[in-house]
Amino acid sequence: RRWRRGVAAETHGERCAELGAAWLENKRPAAELGSTVLQLRVRPFSPGPSRGLVFPGKSLFSFIRRVYRCCQEGVGCRSVKGIQSRLRGAAGVEFVLTREILVTTASRAELHLHLSNPMRLDISPVIPFMAKRNLPTRYSVASHGDAVELRVDLLFLLRLLQEAAGDGGRSHSLVDAQLGRLLSNEDRKTSLGIVQDADGEAWHDRNNRSLARDVGLVLGCSRARSGVPCESGGVQLLDAPFMAVFYT
Repeated sequence: RRWRRGVAAETHGERCAELGAAWLENKRPAAELGSTVLQLRVRPFSPGPSRGLVFPGKSLFSFIRRVYRCCQEGVGCRSVKGIQSRLRGAAGVEFVLTREILVTTASRAELHLHLSNPMRLDISPVIPFMAKRNLPTRYSVASHGDAVELRVDLLFLLRLLQEAAGDGGRSHSLVDAQLGRLLSNEDRKTSLGIVQDADGEAWHDRNNRSLARDVGLVLGCSRARSGVPCESGGVQLLDAPFMAVFYT
């Protein structure tokens, strides 16, 4: 029993350490073959029967509990809000942001993907917008048996949407102008994450004047630096992704 308690404590400590894990950087372009492509849609909340918020799933509840328990032990104490996604078709993932999210200053925002990985492949994300501009996609990976928890840095996207909400949604023309300013600040060195190519779809909500966007995210799989098709390797979503937004 002591051995089991020791293993459990060690595992819990590792899971707490994952909360503050430093970002890895992927500067490679997205692989053209064998990759898994997800289309992320981030939009402001709008009233309506099919446009509301999504009830948190099991993975999001588990993550929030982990943050709380680790904080009780003095590890990574921060306020956090979780945003559950809605799956759209085979590759669409939609997030709805409330006004509270858009007006509050966040210190960290990350996308969480839980993926099956029976062949223990190396999985790395690429955001095409960043790769085309020689900017890294920031991410972290934690393996748990035949599954992987992949986090992708979305803080830049959140701040871009916040500025869009503040200027009436005119930020589509400001994306490149803001890159240097936002990335030159040390505490803002986060991925451009999720802004799709400059010609990506964007639209305004007349009620709250916020900007919504579609964003591409490409997952590449490999073994010993040799590409492996993600699908044939059994890599797929285990459940609907969620976003975690942290506040200091």
